[in-house]
Amino acid sequence: MWRILNIIVQNGSTVLFVLLQALCLFWVVKFNQTQQKIYLHSYQLMVSGIQAKYQKTIDYFGLRQRYDSIANENAKLLSNQINSPYKIQKPDSLIDGDLGAYQLIQARVINNSLEKRNNMITLDKGGKHQIAPGMGVITSKGIVGIVTDTSSSYALVMSLLHSNTNISARLKRCGFFGPLVWNGKDPSIMNLMAIQNYADVRLGDSVVTSGYSVIFPKDLLIGIVDVYKKEEGSFTYKINVKLSQSMTNLDQVYVVLNKDKGEKEGLEKKSAHYE
Repeated sequence: MWRILNIIVQNGSTVLFVLLQALCLFWVVKFNQTQQKIYLHSYQLMVSGIQAKYQKTIDYFGLRQRYDSIANENAKLLSNQINSPYKIQKPDSLIDGDLGAYQLIQARVINNSLEKRNNMITLDKGGKHQIAPGMGVITSKGIVGIVTDTSSSYALVMSLLHSNTNISARLKRCGFFGPLVWNGKDPSIMNLMAIQNYADVRLGDSVVTSGYSVIFPKDLLIGIVDVYKKEEGSFTYKINVKLSQSMTNLDQVYVVLNKDKGEKEGLEKKSAHYE
């Protein structure tokens, strides 16, 4: 112990310099949005590389179980293709021909945070696989998040478990819609806002995507109504939605490529000039 203290005393100026540098770096990142984004992006790339190597080792010992899981999931998706506008896009090539407005790009989750107020997910596919910021990410069970940044080989996704999450959602049975947000607590529960208290809400009602944005197609399952109540003095319900896709065990996901996104956004921007 005395030896350690002696070393610190002898190198006090160096230790103080390192501590001050670390403190300055912390303040720069914490209070500057641009530097914060650069730090987050660099950190995710580093973690992604380490996680990818670790995952390869894990995969070697669990190939059979992973194969069965993916095979079952793909079977469900393929069985619904006849009545669905979605098609599966291979990760290493584009499918030719008319596939409708949407294509799905297969990817895997290699990093996923759950304990923060603003949680992010890293995918093992990026720009060279046609993934770009603004694309939705889903599974066969529900939605996962929205791509915010990409490198050539990786994509960073804003998880549903993020303070900035604002998904346009709809009660499938009665048609009322509103924003879906996360309160920062339970990772399995989100809150559906702005539903008028005269709406016919029932326990177990399906909550789906509204289709009003270019990010997610219409009627993708998000979850079910778990709790709802009228708050005194309010004109809207307080509705808890239990997510259909658990955010704690993500693996195989699909990135939604909307081929009509540019056309729709361009038209809406043009119409904004007349308002």
